[in-house]
Amino acid sequence: MTRLIKAFWFLSLIVGLAVLLYIYAGLPEQVAYQIGEAGGMSYMGREAFFYLSLAALVIANFSLYTVSRSLRYRRKSTNTLMTNWQLSLAGVFNFFFIVIWNFISLFNSGENFNYDNFGYMIYVALGLIVIWMIALPVLLIRHQASS
Repeated sequence: MTRLIKAFWFLSLIVGLAVLLYIYAGLPEQVAYQIGEAGGMSYMGREAFFYLSLAALVIANFSLYTVSRSLRYRRKSTNTLMTNWQLSLAGVFNFFFIVIWNFISLFNSGENFNYDNFGYMIYVALGLIVIWMIALPVLLIRHQASS
């Protein structure tokens, strides 16, 4: 199971980098990232968006990977459980980043697009993060009860 989760995490990281590079190529010089209260938009430069997005991806993955490698528990089974959970959480974060970047790309594409067709994916990605956070205590309680 650990190998499968590591493969999922690594594949999601590679896909996330590929999506970020692909989206970066199609963005305008000024990227709209927020709609204000009065209908005005907030913009940032294309390069700033790229580097901030890349930093978010690297920090999320690096921090979860290093924590999964550095924490040691008394029982090997608990150690494996925590490593698997942290790497799968990194994969879920990568999915969230991919969804957000695609939404920003669609928003900045200049085409008429019905955002209702894609907007729910943001809630799905956020829901996955919440489910993963709730799953940790549940997994630990089940693991403690089975030991």
